[in-house]
Amino acid sequence: MEENKDILIFINEDDEEIKMEILDYFHFQDQEYVLLAPVDGECTCQHCDCSEQELYIMKVVINGEMEEFHPVEEEKLETLIQAIELLYDEQAEEDEDGLELED
Repeated sequence: MEENKDILIFINEDDEEIKMEILDYFHFQDQEYVLLAPVDGECTCQHCDCSEQELYIMKVVINGEMEEFHPVEEEKLETLIQAIELLYDEQAEEDEDGLELED
């Protein structure tokens, strides 16, 4: 059974559609951001068979009842990458700590 995915469609500068899946929302320094991945999910490495894929972070701006997604300022990008890595590391640790074996 296929799960429901939140998919956004962006139009790039060449007027091509780019489908992105919303992976997660997160807050950092009183601002909401979204973590996105291309829907095709293909490896972005050249000449390999790994499962790496590109991830994108965008700023969420509420305009009335609509969410708008804006590019992140270049100077904030590295800090946001570190924040999301820390968030996911903490979640993984909590998941591991929450596991209990039953007899």
